Amino acid sequence: MFDIPRNMKLLHQGEEELHERSIALIASHRDLSDHLALVERAMDVLDVLRQHHQSNDDERTVSHLAIRCFNHFAGSWKLTASGYYQAAALLLRDVVETTYLINAFYLDPTHIAIWRTADRKTKKALFSPAAVRKRLDADMGAARSRREQIYATFSSLAGHPSFEGFAMLRPIGMDAHNGPFLDPTALRALLEELGKLAVQTGHAFCAFLDLSNPAAAQVAHRFIAFAMDYSGLYLGHPYTNEDRAEVDRLYSEIAQT
Repeated sequence: MFDIPRNMKLLHQGEEELHERSIALIASHRDLSDHLALVERAMDVLDVLRQHHQSNDDERTVSHLAIRCFNHFAGSWKLTASGYYQAAALLLRDVVETTYLINAFYLDPTHIAIWRTADRKTKKALFSPAAVRKRLDADMGAARSRREQIYATFSSLAGHPSFEGFAMLRPIGMDAHNGPFLDPTALRALLEELGKLAVQTGHAFCAFLDLSNPAAAQVAHRFIAFAMDYSGLYLGHPYTNEDRAEVDRLYSEIAQT
């Protein structure tokens, strides 16, 4: 029987130790815990699509993209807690791109089949990240939104080799570190990005849920209610008590039908 190299075992041991220290740090700060709680609720939305959105090729396409985002959220959280901050951000860039694509599919569901069967030239023309962002911005009536800036930031810091990305390899006040490390500032920054992206991704995929399914409606309500609270606490977009009550009323009516 073959053994795992000693250094690989030591690396894993170090990752697990950092994971436990990250968990302790998160548990002592409400905001960090809230970011993670919202990610968990968004992942529930993605998982419900996997279970109940499979009746045709278009639905399977959406559910498979949901699986992709679920796995990337899980992987990014694992990497964040283990001290691989740049690698965690790389996965989030993919979630950004996939979320924009799902938003575009919601605007025009016929594009799901086109995307699925398109040749390389068509995919580049219609579904490249830039083409998708342009379509979404046009729907908003904006010449250019923050989508390009968000995507470019993730690309610069994590997606492409760059000088700017070296910053994610350095603990505060130190030189670049080989392997995982715990840095509270980097941990907070990644959890904040996870939370903000969970809002967008959860809402994007919620739009495809069949709310006549009790399991889907329950998960959607749980996500949206928490996302509304989160928006007021951390995104500067508070909802009123009347807004919250209206959402609860609508989902109560759905549950009774």
